[in-house]
This record gives sequence, structure tokens and C-alpha cells, in this order.
Amino acid sequence: LAQVGSTSLRADRRPLVVRAMPQIQEALAKSRRELHEDGWTRLEGGMPEWELRRFVERLHRRYGGRIIRMLEKWRADWMKGDDEDSAPGADRPGGLVARRISKRLEGSGVFLYAAHPSQKDDAEGDECSGPRWYVTCSEAVMQRYKTRGVAPPPPVELQELLWPLAEDRRMPWLTEIGWTLVPEGSDPQIMHADICSTDAPNPRKPGKGRYHHFAWKLNPDDKCTTNVVPGGFTEGCASWDDYEKWSMVKANSVIFDSEMLHRGGQTKPGTGWTSTLTLQVCAGSAWEALQERVSASLMWYTQPLGWEEGDAVDALVGGTWRPAMVVSRNGSGFYSVTLDGNARADNLRDCELRYRQVVGGNISGCGTSPFRAGELVEAAFHGAWHEAKVARVNADGTFRVVWKGDRSFTDALPAASLRPSASVSSAGAAFVGGDSSGSEACSSTTATTTSTRSRSTASSSSSAAARRACSSICDKRTAKKIKSAQLETPSALRSQLFSEGWMELRDGMPEAWNWQVFEFVESCFDRFSDLVIQELELLRDFWQPCKGSGERYGAFAGMKASERLRDLGLAVYSPGPSQQQEPPFGDTGPRWYVSVTPLAMQLFGESLPLPPDHLRELLMGHPSDGNRPLRARGLGWTLAPSGSDPQALHADIWGNGAHERTDRTRWPHILWKRNHSEMCTTEVVPGAFTQGAYQDCHFQQIRRARAPVIVVDSEALHRGAATAPATAAPASFGARPGWVSTLSLELCTASGWDAWEDYATGGTTKDPSSPLDWRMLVFGGEPGIAAVPVPDGLGLRLGAASLSPAPWASEEGKARLMTEQREWEFQA
Repeated sequence: LAQVGSTSLRADRRPLVVRAMPQIQEALAKSRRELHEDGWTRLEGGMPEWELRRFVERLHRRYGGRIIRMLEKWRADWMKGDDEDSAPGADRPGGLVARRISKRLEGSGVFLYAAHPSQKDDAEGDECSGPRWYVTCSEAVMQRYKTRGVAPPPPVELQELLWPLAEDRRMPWLTEIGWTLVPEGSDPQIMHADICSTDAPNPRKPGKGRYHHFAWKLNPDDKCTTNVVPGGFTEGCASWDDYEKWSMVKANSVIFDSEMLHRGGQTKPGTGWTSTLTLQVCAGSAWEALQERVSASLMWYTQPLGWEEGDAVDALVGGTWRPAMVVSRNGSGFYSVTLDGNARADNLRDCELRYRQVVGGNISGCGTSPFRAGELVEAAFHGAWHEAKVARVNADGTFRVVWKGDRSFTDALPAASLRPSASVSSAGAAFVGGDSSGSEACSSTTATTTSTRSRSTASSSSSAAARRACSSICDKRTAKKIKSAQLETPSALRSQLFSEGWMELRDGMPEAWNWQVFEFVESCFDRFSDLVIQELELLRDFWQPCKGSGERYGAFAGMKASERLRDLGLAVYSPGPSQQQEPPFGDTGPRWYVSVTPLAMQLFGESLPLPPDHLRELLMGHPSDGNRPLRARGLGWTLAPSGSDPQALHADIWGNGAHERTDRTRWPHILWKRNHSEMCTTEVVPGAFTQGAYQDCHFQQIRRARAPVIVVDSEALHRGAATAPATAAPASFGARPGWVSTLSLELCTASGWDAWEDYATGGTTKDPSSPLDWRMLVFGGEPGIAAVPVPDGLGLRLGAASLSPAPWASEEGKARLMTEQREWEFQA
């Protein structure tokens, strides 16, 4: 569009994409002919935006100068090959120095090898005049994209150019990435082809390139001077005639066929070191032929290009491109996606997915994006602003950002959910109307109340737009799992949990933690969550306690909801409320915990299967706990309304007297998201085991979790994060925007049970006179047995449960309930 957006096009009132289409197609056809028939073409607009491009440019800035300084240090050994190494180019000039430098770069994923050397044009035989090197970053790319398993594919315009046929776009590969290094005053490089074989089957077909090599300069004003032999597809064999046919590309960015004869150009004295960034790809249809031409040791460094879970794409479904989110990619390279309206499409190929494109020809935002790729920003997610970097500007006007710290990403965020990083606000500030509000609480030392049950929450929310962008894209069966071999040892995780008070599982629920108890909680949430929200919404007028009663926000509403939900096996409690972040730090609203412990007891008695081995070792690995029962203090989920301030800082439970905390975690709390693409945002004060007391300094030490699954030591100070205000009217009570839930399993080890039975706990205390149900489930069955039936066996099939109309739905009923609230709160 940049090349064809002329004045004559702008004068036409049709959408620019439509007006420009003939010119775009003509330019594409010309570039395809040049690339696939001649073997090279210029990229007139420079190297297009691509995550891999920015990755290698970043590594070049980090290591380029350092490598050159080391090369200068060993200049006397430049012409020496390396007889002791079998690395690529070891026997070439520069091989010995390359090995020395690679040794010093160990662990970086960056490796130096000697490339085809320089040679005078009139040289005889293999006589060389100087070394050239190549810095390969393939291993760094493999490390960078290890968890996703694929590297980002090229942008649409490059795919159209590289792979005209659908078969070429299915499962393409990245084969090399890095940059060249050439000393000043070097002669041209020896003529060669990157990929060639004189005896391999499946030779290149005329007019159809399959292995392509990008070359570009970091400085937009610099030009590549590569010498190419158009049509020189000779399996790497160069004759004197070929040396007469070459031409210089003279462009900032080019693509050439890796099977075409080419060479690096001459460098002039006094110009200093020269470097060209490169990236090589293989069409999906050419993968088998590549293995016939390249050694197995080098093939190990190749990586597939494709889409990962959470990518915002367009999907070709029913002959129409539709916005979608990637759910999964299986081992055969087929994708599952969710479409608008939560419809699902499976078994899609790479050629049926593309980066998000302009919707309906409307390019109102094209060229005027408020943020650019690589820009540091703050992005609104789950109720607060977080530091991030723009990873990609999607053509539909949305953005992909990478979050600072954990390197996870969120795609398809609208522009309204981003702001410049200069607008940094205090940690935990809520996202309210595009501005930040709130500040860190600075209260004097205080202690939480111990007379009622105190529960933690991992509340989180987002603006309506962010919720749509980050909607559920997968379920338990398709969520990305951590392989058992990649999960840290239980002892290492247990040590972290004990010392820090929390830990994150950024890749979601580990496969090694597959447990029917998690499935039971999820099934209950699917069945009852909307119903509970509906009941609490009907009680909204009674969330605030009566003045002077001293009762918690939401306590009366939770009690009345529990009365109606009791027959379903549910109970609703009110843990610590939301709290102002400025003086006087008053309570501002309710939060709830929905317990399904009563239902679990109805269905299974008081015994559930033990956790799987890895999780059991994490939870019960201390010698004092290993051979004694593990119990559940609660199973359920947290609930926070839209627009809630952060929760009051607190600890759920702690030991007193002879049972003060010593050398183990006694009350671990597992929190996870039902939508595996969402993040828990619980805020924790690492290492703050203060028996529930907090000081001003603790608010400066708060850290926010950002992972689908976290484990918190209930004795550590923590709180639920702020939630965003609802920005749209609800379609129904159950669909009310802004309500935030986090699934929860609160556990009690044998050591914790000892303190509980001795009445030696604070925060949550054993009180036989309390009307609350303090019974705990015991995990005593064998792990993996069918003690917890699958959801269908429980009768918890998806679909909303229902209740009879509430007595307080009418104005008369509300008046009676107001009287009841006053009597209940002051009597309590």
C-alpha cells in the first residue's frame, strides 16, 4: 500500500484496499517472477515488520560489537582453520578464531563460524585472500520459542511472495538466522549457493523457489551489495562464465533463492566492519528435499514456523476469512481456533490462517497507529495497568503485547487498552476509563480480624474490550501443558513456596498435576457460577452493611444467597472486603468465596483421592507431613464485582504460640483460571509472614502474579487485585460484564491440622460455636482411582442451574429483607 498509495488513488472515494488491488496484484506478480524465475527480488519498502526480524536485530545490537572486538584481538590467526573442530566451516580461514569466540559465547545461543572466504576475482583454484564469518542465532531462537514449539511465521505479504501455492505454506520452517561479519578491505566472497547437492534427488523445478534467504541492513540508509547470478541454479557449481554474469543488488533489503549462485560483495578500505542481517526459510513442500541436502546435525537447528495458542489470526472457514484466536496446534501441524461467538473450527492448516488483516477494507487506522512495534507501553489487563512492550501492530488496529518480567503475551488488545509508558502510575492502579486511579495504601501497623473466616482471593478483571480480546480460547483438554520433564522438582518448588510465600506456573496446569479434584471444581463452576452471580445481583441493595453494625461488606448477602443455594451443596462467604487505596483506607465493597465443599461431602463423604505424585510431594514433602492425611479447607472459587478496589491486605490463616511458622508451608492455596488463557493477578508480599499484620512498607513490596496457575502460602500477606468497571450493559445476570472469578483449592497439611485442632491459629480459627461449617475433606484414596467421577457421572453437565424466584425480587420483599438485614447484623 505504501508503494501504490498515490494521489490518484486518494482522489478515488472507494476504500484504498479496493482501489489499490490491481496495482498490488501487479507488483506482487512482478516480484514473484523475479524471485522464482531469476532468483532474487528487492524489498522496496525495506524488511517488513516481523517478530523474528526484531529478535535478530536485538541480538545483533547486544553481541555484534563484542564479537568484532574479539575478532580484532585474534587478527593474527584469521587465516588459520581449525583442525580440532567439526563445526561448519571449521577448516576455512577464520575457523580457529570462530571456535575460540564461540567458546566465550556459550550459553547465549549465539555461535560464530567461518563462512565462505574472500577471494580475488583473478585467483587460481581455492586461493583465498581473507576470512568472513557468520553469526548464527538459531539456538537462541530455539530457546526463545521453546515453550510454543514454533517460531512466528512471516507476515502475509511475504507469504504471498514466497509461497504462491497452499502446499508451500503448510508447515514451513526457519532454517537459519543471524548476520554476516566482513572486515574492511575484503575481496568479494567465493561464489556459492547456500543449499545444493550434486547427487540428491528432487532437484529444483524451474520457476518455483523453495528455500529463500532474506538479507537486510540495520541502517535504512545502507545498501546490501550482495552479488547474484540471476538464473544461476547450478547446485552450487560456479564457472568462469558465472563470474561474468553477476550483478549487485544495491538495496537495503532483498530476498534471494538459497539455491542460486551468489556471493558477498567487496568491502572498501576505511569503511570499517560490515554486517548484513539474514534469515532463511524453507517452504513446507520442500522439507523432505532439504533433509536430503543438509546434514542431520544442522537440521537439528531448524524450527517450524507457525501459530501458537493465543495468537490473534484470521481463519479461512467456509470460504470466508474470519477473526479467530488459536486454541492449539497438534503434532501434525493442524490448528484449532475459536471464532467470534465462541464457535470453534478444527483441522485448519497453516495456509488457512493468517495475521489479522484490515476488516471490510476499512484502513482508517492504517499508518496512524498510536503505538509502534517495539514501543514500551502500559497495557490494561485484568483490572490494572502493567508494563509491556508492543510486539506487533495488527492490521485490524489491535495490538499484541509482551508483558514485562514473565515474557508472556496477550494478542488483539484494542488501542484503548494501551497508553504510553510515561504515564506510569502506582503499582496496582485500577484501569478506570482509560486513566489510573488509586495509590498504595500507607496505613499504620494493624492486624486482621480473627473472629470470622478469612479467605484469600485472586480477583482479576479487564475492560470489556480486553475481556473480548482475551476470551476463553481453550478448555482443559486443549490447554498447553507443561511436560513432566520440564517441571521443576517438587523440592525446588516447595523451597520457593516456603521462602517467598508464592509461586507461579506460567504455562498453566502441569500435566503431572492431572487430578480429578480440579475437574470437580471446574465442573461445579461451569454449572453454578452464573446462578451465584444472579443471586448476588438480586441482593445488590444489601451488599453494604448497616451503619454501625461492624459487619463485613457482603456478609448478609452471602448468607441469604447460601440459604437459597444450600440444597445445591453451595455456600457463599464474605472474606476480606475491597479497600480504598488512599486515606482513610475505608472498606468500599464486597468480595465473596463460593464454596462447593458441602457438595463434595454429599457426593464423596469426607474422603477424596490423593494428589498425583508430583503435586503430593510438593504439598506433603516435609517429613512431618508425608505419611499423614492432607485435608481441604475449601474447594470453590472467588468472586469480585466489577469496579472493585484491591482487597484489604491480609493473611488467610497462621499459627500461634507453639504452632508458629517454622520450616514448612502448612496451608498451601492453589488458584487457577477456568479460562486457561487468563491470568491470576493475586498480589503478594513475598516473604511477609507477619501473622496478618502489615505496615506501610509492605505496600511498596507488593508483587502481582501473572500466570494461569499460582500457589500461595496462606500465611503470607496477599490480596485480590482491583477489577475493572463494567463497560457494557449485561445481556443477562449471568453474563454481567466485569465479574471476576478464580478457582480455588485451599489445603491443610498434617502440621496445619495439628495447629487447627489445638485452637492455635489466627485469621481463620476453629470455633465450635460458629454457624459456619468448619469440616475439612480428607484426601485418603489412591491417586488416579475413580473416587471422583468424571463430570457426567456427577450429574454436573454444563448448563445453568435454576432456582425459584427470590422472595426479595419485589419491592415488598426488599422492604422485609431490609428489616431482616438490620436484625441479623446487630444480633450477630
